Amino acid sequence: MHGAEMKTIGVLGGMGPMATVDLARAIVENTLAGCDQQHPPMIVDSNTRIADRTAFLTGRSEEDPRPEIIKSIQRLEQAGAGCIVMPCNTAHAFYDEISAAAAKPVLHMPEETARWIAEHHPEEKEIGVLATQGTYAAGVYGDSLRKFGLAQVKPDDAGREEATRLIYDGIKANNYDYDFSGYEQAIKAFKRETGIKVIILGCTELSVAHAFHPIEGIYADPLQIVARAAITLVNGRVVRESEDGPA
Repeated sequence: MHGAEMKTIGVLGGMGPMATVDLARAIVENTLAGCDQQHPPMIVDSNTRIADRTAFLTGRSEEDPRPEIIKSIQRLEQAGAGCIVMPCNTAHAFYDEISAAAAKPVLHMPEETARWIAEHHPEEKEIGVLATQGTYAAGVYGDSLRKFGLAQVKPDDAGREEATRLIYDGIKANNYDYDFSGYEQAIKAFKRETGIKVIILGCTELSVAHAFHPIEGIYADPLQIVARAAITLVNGRVVRESEDGPA
């Protein structure tokens, strides 16, 4: 398999911009390579014209994100992408329509994450999920986890509000001086009240936040997991996984 020519990874980005950059970085860091030519080719379309997915899914906006998402797919495929990766968990609420509009495979980041948890933490059946209200409303992780015999556990209203503030007022606002104390306390309360051991960072902005402000615990990072899945899909080689999870 590793002798096969590597195909090109298409990153359907802009949801949000920093998460797009972090996925591209994760693809590079998770590739086993000794020179430039051993890395998979990558094309990035950071389409910041895509409407807010949560606002649309929760009825706060009538601006549909799907037309711009499909435009990005078309651009990526015309440029030679051999598969598509979307670094946005909430956008997977539209996965069936997006996949149907694509000629190339579209990786399902939440399902890849659920599969990773089932393989690496088989003893854990109830999994914490930190996500946007749109992701919860659409059942993105509830549905994906059920396919692997797992159950979603959500934080209480206060915990969800802290995660939402970090996503929108912190990372999406480019506010890297954001005060993490409320979010960190919410996670501690979430773990204490539910007894969960594994938490999914079910919004790519939370993946970004965790990279520069890690909080103790076991976290499944969909950005890292889907990066490794994409490398494998296009015939690249993946670095060995550490005990703590993907690189």
